[in-house]
Amino acid sequence: MLSPVPLSVALAGTAAAQTDISVVGMSQEQAQQVLSDAGVPYIILNRSGSTMQNCRVTEQRDRGYDVEVEYDWDHENKEWDKTEVEVWRGLALVVFCD
Repeated sequence: MLSPVPLSVALAGTAAAQTDISVVGMSQEQAQQVLSDAGVPYIILNRSGSTMQNCRVTEQRDRGYDVEVEYDWDHENKEWDKTEVEVWRGLALVVFCD
């Protein structure tokens, strides 16, 4: 079982877990299209700026993994079997608009 990781630690670093795609420097729309086409899950972690137009990705971070837990009833042993699967959460994007 994995121990909980603070959010600041989980979001630290560059995206390296599941993708080699870098969208830093792209417009927000371009980045969203590239990530969607590649099937990479993402969120906009932070968007800042004055006019909210001409938005560019200034940083991307790996969001790490979640653990999904499933239980199945074992009729032979009459007990629950636990299965844990790590699921990659994708990328978090930081966007600045000028």
